[in-house]
Amino acid sequence: MRLAPRSLFGRTLLVLALGLLLAQIASQAVNLFDRGSSVYRLAAYQVAARIAQAARILNRLPPHERTALVEEIRGPHLAVALSRNPLAVVKGYEEHDRYEQAFAESLRRQLGKDWKVSVEISSEPRSRGTSGERAVASDFEIWVARNFYFLLPGTFSLVAQVGLEDGTTAVFYARIPQEPLSRLDSLLPRLVVTLVIFFLLGALVVRMMTRSLDRLARAAVDLGANPEGPPLKEHGPPEVRRVIAAFNNMQVQLRNYVLERARMLGAISHDLMTPITRMRLRAELLPDSHVRTKFARDLDEMESMVSSTLEFFSAVDKAPQRHPIDIGTLIDSLCEDYRESGAQVTATGAARAPFSAHPQALRRCLGNLIENALRYGGRAEVEIDDGDATLRVRVRDHGPGIPEPELERVFEPYLRLDVSRSRDGGGTGLGLSIARNIARWHGGDIRLRNAAPGHGLIAELSLPRPAAN
Repeated sequence: MRLAPRSLFGRTLLVLALGLLLAQIASQAVNLFDRGSSVYRLAAYQVAARIAQAARILNRLPPHERTALVEEIRGPHLAVALSRNPLAVVKGYEEHDRYEQAFAESLRRQLGKDWKVSVEISSEPRSRGTSGERAVASDFEIWVARNFYFLLPGTFSLVAQVGLEDGTTAVFYARIPQEPLSRLDSLLPRLVVTLVIFFLLGALVVRMMTRSLDRLARAAVDLGANPEGPPLKEHGPPEVRRVIAAFNNMQVQLRNYVLERARMLGAISHDLMTPITRMRLRAELLPDSHVRTKFARDLDEMESMVSSTLEFFSAVDKAPQRHPIDIGTLIDSLCEDYRESGAQVTATGAARAPFSAHPQALRRCLGNLIENALRYGGRAEVEIDDGDATLRVRVRDHGPGIPEPELERVFEPYLRLDVSRSRDGGGTGLGLSIARNIARWHGGDIRLRNAAPGHGLIAELSLPRPAAN
C-alpha cells in the first residue's frame, strides 16, 4: 500500500512537514539541554551561597553551639553534619567532573577564605554519616548523572565538605533541582502549536506554488477542447511565469498550425476540382457508353470526396470563433431537413444549456452521423443526454451493425467495410473520420457500439462542458 501522496502538493507538504518536525525536535532538544544547564548553574549558585553562609556561621560558633544550628539548617533540600575527618570521595571522577570543579570554585568564592573544599555530585544520595557509603551505580549511570543529570527522573545529591578553621569538617548534603522528563508536558504543547503554525504556513506557501501548475494542467486539458481559448494569465514566481508564457506561445503555434493545415488541404481539394471537371468533359466524348458510365461513376466519387474535404476544412477555416449553440434547435433543424427529403429521422431529449462550438463544423459532424445511420440502417433516432460535465448525442440506426473488431477501424479515412458498408451503399469513407475530427476539435470524441447483434449501431458524440470557476 502506498503511503506517500501522489500529488506534487502532497509530497512537497509531506517533506516540509517532516523537515519541520525534525527541526522542532532538534530545537526542543537543544532547548531542553540548555534549559537544564541554566537551571543547574542558577541552582548551584544559590546552593553554594547557602552552604558558604552556613559554613561561615558554624566557623564562628563554639563547638557546643553548633548542634542547634545544624538542626535549624536541616531541611528537605539541605542538611549538614559535623565530622572530625573528611568523608572519602569517590575516586576516578572528582578530577574530571566539570560540574564538581565549577561548584567548588563557586563555593570558594562565596566563602572568601582559603578553606579546604571538596565537592561530589552523584545520582545516588550518600548516607549522612561518616562512612561515605552509597549505593553502587554503573559507569553509564554515573556518566549520565555527571553530564545529563536533568534528563533523569530522580533527584541528584551534592555533597560539599568544608574544612573549618578548628579542623572540623562540615559536610553539607544538598539536593540539586532539575528539569526531569516529566516536564515535557510543558514542552509538548509548545512543540505542537509551533508545528501546527508552521505546517499551515507551509501548506499556504506550497498551495500558492502549485496553484499555477494546476491552472497550467487544466489549460493543457482544455487545449484539446478549445484551442482558440484565451491565453493564461502569467501569475506566480518567475519560473512558473516562463512556463506559462511558453505554454501560451505553444497554443498560438498549434492554432496557427491547424489552421494553416486546413487552408493547405482545402486549397489542394479546391484545385482538384478543376482536373476532375476536365476529366468529366473528356469522359463524355468516349464512344463506349459502358466505359463512359464507369468513368462517370469514378469521377462522381472523386468529386464527392473532394467536396466533403473542402466542406470540412472550409468550416474550420472560416469559423475560427466559437459561439453558444442550442444543440436541440440545431438537431431539430437537421432532422426537419432530412424528413423533408423523405428520410425517417426522430429526435428526443433536450439540452440544458447552450454549448460553445463552431456552428458549421458541429452541424457537419451531426449531419455525417445521421447520414451514416440513414445509409446503413434505413432510419435514424437521435437522443440528447445533457449532464453537468458532458453533453452526449446518440444517433442510432437499425442496420446490421459492425463487427466488434471493426468498430475503431471504420474511423480511418476512406475505409469502407466489404459487406454492409460497401461502395454500393454510397459515401466516400470520410464521413465518420470527419465527424470524429470535428468532435475532437471540440475536446470530445465519438464512440461506436452495437445496440445488440443485428439490431443496429449507436454512434455517441460526447462533448465536455467547461468546469464552473
